[in-house]
Amino acid sequence: MADINTLTGFFEVFRLPIIMSLIGGLIGHFVKNGIVELPKIVIEYDEEHIVLSRNRLLSWLQRIYHFIIFILGYRQKSNETKRVFFDLGFLGDLLIAIGTGIVAKTALGLAETDNDFAVISSSLLAGFAGLSYLKGKANEELSKTVPEEVIGSDDSTPQ
Repeated sequence: MADINTLTGFFEVFRLPIIMSLIGGLIGHFVKNGIVELPKIVIEYDEEHIVLSRNRLLSWLQRIYHFIIFILGYRQKSNETKRVFFDLGFLGDLLIAIGTGIVAKTALGLAETDNDFAVISSSLLAGFAGLSYLKGKANEELSKTVPEEVIGSDDSTPQ
């Protein structure tokens, strides 16, 4: 394998596996989601136990202050288990695909295989499989974080 000293040198070595894993990642993304997802942020924040001023302006300033402190990581007893969840969506899926293509090419390099067909097939599979695995883990984590009524409960079912 060639020495990689620049970004251009990196792209020359890993161009084919990155492109192939991106194709595999796109296939995996559309199989899992069916659409292009925008990034989403879920913030588990409540202000039930915060004492606010009776003055409207002051109470809004207190709300903003407590929310910013929560986002920065300070948790009160009522919010200590609450989290901020960020999912990159389509962009994150493409980053996963790029990483798996690089790993596939590196594994083939360690096995001293330089056949382009091996690089193409392993990168496609790595992009698809890596995305499917990590997306499943992310969806599992998101289902623990987001209340069920937000995820998509059907309004037509009787309760």
